[in-house]
Amino acid sequence: MATVVKRKDERILTRLADEFEQLAAQLNSPAPITMEIGKFTQACRLVSPLIRHLGVAMKFADVEYSDMVSGIEKAGMSVNTLEDLLDREIQQNTIKRHSSGSRILIRVKRSLEMFKIIFEQTMASSGNSIMDPVKTAYKQVFYPYHGWATRKAVAGALHTLPTKSLFLKRLKLDGKTILRHRLLF
Repeated sequence: MATVVKRKDERILTRLADEFEQLAAQLNSPAPITMEIGKFTQACRLVSPLIRHLGVAMKFADVEYSDMVSGIEKAGMSVNTLEDLLDREIQQNTIKRHSSGSRILIRVKRSLEMFKIIFEQTMASSGNSIMDPVKTAYKQVFYPYHGWATRKAVAGALHTLPTKSLFLKRLKLDGKTILRHRLLF
């Protein structure tokens, strides 16, 4: 696997795409499928700046997401791969515990799915608002799992989102980069 060279001025979305492309290549290789916890969490940590670029009202989401990624690292301290983590929890019958690595992994997966939908919807929209893409992503991914209070908090946070142009500017995206990332989705 090629090592990604990190430049100081590198765009976070480009780096994120590169990291997840490497993980996908590893999963799609003919070798036995394994996902190292360290490599997975390293890629996942690159999502936090994207959350922060959605504005101060999303601070709670960034803190929760970062805690979940740390939770996967902590749950996997005695194993090297996500597969080993899941196998251990199945053997110990701890997979259904609220704080289990497997449940945390599901929540991280949902967060990644939400960002995928946000970017798909944002790139497909012609307007300057990201409220609808974020609302669509939330309803598809997290809404069924959240209670009334969390749903209300999310609804309130939607009104503080930056404009699409400001969000893309914060991500240092231009037309050429946007087209590249459209192909990734």
